[in-house]
Amino acid sequence: MPATRVAGNRGEGEGGGPGWHNEVSGSAGGPVVQARAIYGDVRIGDSPSRSRPSPPRQLPAAPANFTGRDEELDTLERLACASDVACGLAIVVIVGPGGLGKTSLAARWLHSAGHRYPGGVLSADLGGHQMADAVQPSEVLDGFLRVLGVTPESIPGTMHEQAALFRSVTAGRRTVVFLDNAVSAAQVRVLLPGPGPEPGATAGFGADATRESSDQIPAGEPGWPSLVLVTTRWRIAGLAVDGARFLELGPLEETTAAQLFGRVVGPERALAEQAESREAVRLCGGIPLALCVAGARLAAHPRWPVSRIVRNLSVEHARLSALSLAGDLSVRAAFDVSYRALSAPTAQAYRAVALIPGPDFSAALASAAMDDEEHGQDLLDALVDASLLSETPDGRYRMHDLARLHAREQEGPDLLSGPHGVIARSVAWYLCHAVAADRVVLPGRWRLGPLYADDSAPPAYASAADALEWMESHLPGLLAAVRAAHDSGLHPQAWQLCEALWGTLLFRKHYSAWLDSHQIGLNSARACADRHAQAQMHIQLGAAHRSLGDLGTAARHFSRALELFRDVGHQLGEASALDQLGVVQLRNGRHNEAISDFTKALDIHQTLGRPRGIALMNLNIGQALDASGRQDQAAGYLRTAAGQFESIGEPYHRARALTALGTALIGSGRTGDAEEPLLAALATAEELGASYERAHAHVRLADLAGALGQSARAAQHLEQALVLFTELNAPQADSVRARLEESGDQVAGSAGPDDEGRPPGQRRTR
Repeated sequence: MPATRVAGNRGEGEGGGPGWHNEVSGSAGGPVVQARAIYGDVRIGDSPSRSRPSPPRQLPAAPANFTGRDEELDTLERLACASDVACGLAIVVIVGPGGLGKTSLAARWLHSAGHRYPGGVLSADLGGHQMADAVQPSEVLDGFLRVLGVTPESIPGTMHEQAALFRSVTAGRRTVVFLDNAVSAAQVRVLLPGPGPEPGATAGFGADATRESSDQIPAGEPGWPSLVLVTTRWRIAGLAVDGARFLELGPLEETTAAQLFGRVVGPERALAEQAESREAVRLCGGIPLALCVAGARLAAHPRWPVSRIVRNLSVEHARLSALSLAGDLSVRAAFDVSYRALSAPTAQAYRAVALIPGPDFSAALASAAMDDEEHGQDLLDALVDASLLSETPDGRYRMHDLARLHAREQEGPDLLSGPHGVIARSVAWYLCHAVAADRVVLPGRWRLGPLYADDSAPPAYASAADALEWMESHLPGLLAAVRAAHDSGLHPQAWQLCEALWGTLLFRKHYSAWLDSHQIGLNSARACADRHAQAQMHIQLGAAHRSLGDLGTAARHFSRALELFRDVGHQLGEASALDQLGVVQLRNGRHNEAISDFTKALDIHQTLGRPRGIALMNLNIGQALDASGRQDQAAGYLRTAAGQFESIGEPYHRARALTALGTALIGSGRTGDAEEPLLAALATAEELGASYERAHAHVRLADLAGALGQSARAAQHLEQALVLFTELNAPQADSVRARLEESGDQVAGSAGPDDEGRPPGQRRTR
């Protein structure tokens, strides 16, 4: 470009000199061009031309222990090259709470991809931990313009003029601008560069950039755009208006977290104490900052065993202190920054939701827990925007364990204690909704809980399957609510929650959760000195032991329940205990004793006029008769029971009766009549999602197929039963597996597809 003389006026045309010029004239008699900025090969006044600077390479330091994040790096790569061709600019925002490695992810990608931006790499920390500390964009623009070769006297005095000049200087140059710790869309928007080169144009730093140095884009192909890469702990949604795409960063998955911990501690040391290292990684919750701090503390003390840091992390109230390096890295400090930026209502919401039992929660539960139906959703949105909550795909909310501990440390109004505290309101919400679902799951069952007394409300769910699905999806929270109620002294609510869980645990057979929760429920019933509730908990706890094959323990629970119900004169409870004791007798092969217990219970139900109890006892008597070899007599009881269950709307127990009827018919040699009730039972169990009964129906259909000489069909049913029993961790899986092995049928990966990709139940029989 030829040398150009610049002349212009300042103010009202008084005097000239260096600074911001309005008029540029070419040679004598040439055209006059109005310009906002002069850059490139330009002389200011009559000074000699400045040498053109090299493209800036303000790359952040490469992260030393960066581990994993392959999926996030691939996403970042894809988003960086996606833009509106017309604007030639991509904006990618990496969002997440402090300590997750947003800056490290950006730095890792920039070190691998920075060479694609011959216009340079510009970098700035915007200090956006909170608005009060944010760096002013004018400070950043001044630095950017200087490094891009604009002389200090040519930099405008106002931010908007600086931004315009920055866009002009970077226009046509494929540039990346890395903005770390942004706080707002307005802060970022001022720092957007000009569009990158058009297809076929050079994208270098100077006007005469060569093809080799400029990474020229072939004509006719969309241009690789300039890029603004932003990291922030705030969901600055306003940038979406400018075309931004968002990459949300979450904790590391377990394997990658273990690798990072091992890199910091030393792989040999981590390998030597594998169990302790795994526990340390678990307690760090996949947060890279926590993993690095824990690892660094160990690395600085080579003689410490890994178990030492595990002990420190295992104490909840001391965990955040253990994840701090004096005067340096601190997980608590990372959360403090976000917390201090919250408004007072949002800060209170942060403290409140940290007390909600369970790993996640719905907006409805959170609003009830906060006792703020009007503003609950807005407060949750604010916490999500601050990256202190994450929203799951099903619309629930989750708080990281370390954030939960941090929130519970903060001072504020007492949200915990008393009948109106957060935990009490959360437990009340869970109990109300569990009772509503349980009414639909097992509509005819009698209960003790006072919330069951009012049955005037219409059913909360259209079907038992829908109600079961709600209970299943909320089971972790319900179980956590049982423990929280007990620990908070809300003992009536604790055992009532267990009572409401009966149908779900009966159908889905979550044995470990069943045993743990009901032992808590029994302890709470004892704390209440409520003998009715104690008896009910013994019944439900005994049923879990019976299902697991621990008949001795089950019988002790049922016998104690029988004593308690008789002591308080509760006839329905007495009948239930007799029913359960009869089942134990039946499992032990004492058929006549079982029939005696069932008959006593039947008499009570008939006296009280309880159709459901009558049907259940007919079912049990029929099963006992079948087991004792009296199949024809059994079939009569079982047909009666199936019809009674149908008339009172008990599909689950009707399925049980039909399965038992098919079994009795097979035993009596009437195989032609057995298939219809068994298939009907299977269909009902599938509709209800009752996996245990589905598995039993498949076993009986396998028996039928075997009796008919259909070995391949029998194997198919056994394979499907094995998958279901295995998923339920049910003891029956062993006997089914043994039957398959005896018949020469092998099952490869019982819960997954075979080597030809067939799902369970569609494998080829060998």
